[in-house]
Amino acid sequence: MRLGASAYLAHGPLAGPTFEAAAAAGATLAFTSLHIPEDSPAGARAAATAIVSAAASSGLSVVADVSPSTARLLGDSPWEFLLSIGVARARIDFGFSVPEILSISAVLPIALNASTLRAADLAPFADLDVELIHNFYPREWTGLALSSVASSVAVARSSGWRIGAFIAGDSVRRGPLGEGLPTVEEHRTMPPLFQAVALYDAGVDDVYVGDPALTDHSWSRLGSFVRDDLVALDGTAAPGVHPLVIEALAIPDRNRPDAAEAMIRLEHSRERFAGLPLPEVGGQPRPAGSVTVQLASAGRYCGEVAITLRDLPADDRVTVLATTPVLTACSNGREGPGSRAVSISIRSSVRT
Repeated sequence: MRLGASAYLAHGPLAGPTFEAAAAAGATLAFTSLHIPEDSPAGARAAATAIVSAAASSGLSVVADVSPSTARLLGDSPWEFLLSIGVARARIDFGFSVPEILSISAVLPIALNASTLRAADLAPFADLDVELIHNFYPREWTGLALSSVASSVAVARSSGWRIGAFIAGDSVRRGPLGEGLPTVEEHRTMPPLFQAVALYDAGVDDVYVGDPALTDHSWSRLGSFVRDDLVALDGTAAPGVHPLVIEALAIPDRNRPDAAEAMIRLEHSRERFAGLPLPEVGGQPRPAGSVTVQLASAGRYCGEVAITLRDLPADDRVTVLATTPVLTACSNGREGPGSRAVSISIRSSVRT
């Protein structure tokens, strides 16, 4: 998966810090839009140049979203101007005829709108350097279903093209609505890592953060996923869990290759946890997201750690070590069950 960050003319000062943080997380792409109605033509060329320059300084390749109104912002010869400042690809949003798109493609490689195009619309571009990139949706309840994104992947694959989509940020959100910029509606309030994993597992090649900033924590989590295929979950320890057990949870492990439907079973946990000071009493409720361990009464299963993917009944042989948000995709990665590493960073349940 390639990771991308975004910057906009109205948020120019954020571009440098955002691109630096993104590059540190393993990002190689940057996105900007050059047809936002709220943007003023005054200084647009200078602002666009500054964004592209900031991206280049961090080693990021820029995709610029364009429409016929881009000429209003940039003036004469907008595509030649974008090429001259270092834009790598123009994403064609709306309003262009096929001949106009082909004219742009003679200047810059293009990306087409994966959210609106049908397979039959792609024929004129079959021999070009093309990618497909979905829309983002600034207004609540207007985003796509994840199943729609998954369906578009088959269209991209049939042409041998990459496909991209957007996730919402968790820091500065772009105005005027400030409701996030995801492609998929159900992702709007999810942590960025969860959004990215879901898109990747749906077949998306390139994941762009749509909003102009993320928290450092989220960049770190995305970086672990992009660089190491590691899903690092955050959780809260149950009262009384020994620090050595908490430390052991942070060691990466994988779901078993024979993945269970109801839980993620960490493959090598028995040998790691059986000798640790585990709690002595089990039988607690196990709502979805519970991090559990089998106790000595479970016999040879003692020490096996699991993360519940749905609510499960209490079991006297099992105790709850912590709670964490449920990420079902970490049990079933694109390469198949068991292919993805999982670690759990636990904070104490006791306030200090």
